[in-house]
Amino acid sequence: MQAGSKEWIAMKHIWGANWCIVGGPLKGPLSVKLTTLSNNKTLSAADVIPKKWVPKATYTSRLNFSPVL
Repeated sequence: MQAGSKEWIAMKHIWGANWCIVGGPLKGPLSVKLTTLSNNKTLSAADVIPKKWVPKATYTSRLNFSPVL
């Protein structure tokens, strides 16, 4: 989700842990929402990608899904 928006933008899986958004330009900060395929659990990381983000950079949220026991 872009700054000032209330709509999530779908991402396209490229390979491994790499995803992309088709379209643009994008304005940060950006929030990210992840949903598992197995049980539809969702995690959201608000403003995890900064206002002055750059392509091909790595940004860390420190959020993880809880292990299923």
